[in-house]
Amino acid sequence: MKDWHTSFFKIWEKVQFRIYTEEQNKAQTDFIQKALKLKKGMSVLDVPCGFGRISHILAQKGINVTGIEFNKRVLNYGIEKAKDEGLKINYIAGDMRNFSFRKKFDAALCWFGSIGYFSDEDNEKFIKSVSRCIKKGGKFLIDTHTLETIMAIFQPVSENRYGKIPIKEERELDLETSRINVKWTLGKESKRSSIRLYSYKEMTDLLKRYGFGKFKGTVNYKGDKFKHGSTRLFLVCEKIK
Repeated sequence: MKDWHTSFFKIWEKVQFRIYTEEQNKAQTDFIQKALKLKKGMSVLDVPCGFGRISHILAQKGINVTGIEFNKRVLNYGIEKAKDEGLKINYIAGDMRNFSFRKKFDAALCWFGSIGYFSDEDNEKFIKSVSRCIKKGGKFLIDTHTLETIMAIFQPVSENRYGKIPIKEERELDLETSRINVKWTLGKESKRSSIRLYSYKEMTDLLKRYGFGKFKGTVNYKGDKFKHGSTRLFLVCEKIK
C-alpha cells in the first residue's frame, strides 16, 4: 500500500474536523507548549499540520508557527481561518519526507500518529529533515503509537461514529513488517491505511542517528512515565548534535 495516504485522506476529510472539541484541542496545545517549553516569540515547526488544529492555537499564544501539509484542500481551510482571525501562520503545501529551511526552528512537533506513514527509508527521511531544521538545544515532540502500545490495546474490529458518519476499522497486525494495516469504512466508502509501528527502542535509536537525545516518554498530558502497558507515547527529545 505504498503512498496509501494520498487517497486515504480524501475520505478522512469527512470526519477530521469532528474528532476533537475545542476544549480538547486547547488541552493538547497546552501540553505541547509545556513539553516543548515554547514561549511567545519562539518558532515551531508543525509537520504535518493538517488544517492547523494545533498551529492555530499556538499562533494565538504568540508563537511563530510554520506548518507543512500535503493535502492542499485541508491546508487551504487553515490558511483561510488564519486570515479571518488575523493570525500570521506560515502554511506550506509540501511533503513531510523532504523539506528544508534557511532558518532553524526552536522546536518541532509531529502530532496525531503521523510517523510511520511511509517505508522505513522514507520515515527516516522525515527525521533527517526535522533534524536539519531545528536548532541545537531545540526540542522535538512526537505523538505516536508504538509496537508496544498497539499490542496493549489491539482490537481486530471496532466501530465508532463521528457526528452522523459511522466508522468501522478492521485491523491486521503484521509482525513480520511491524505494520498495522487497517481497512476503514466511513459510511459507504472504504480506504486502507498502513502504519509502521516502531518499538520504543527503534524510535529512539532512529532519532539518535540524527543528533537527538535526552529522551522523555510520557503516556498522557499529566506527564506519567511511558512504561509496559502504556497505550500511547508522547516522546520529547532534544537536538544535542
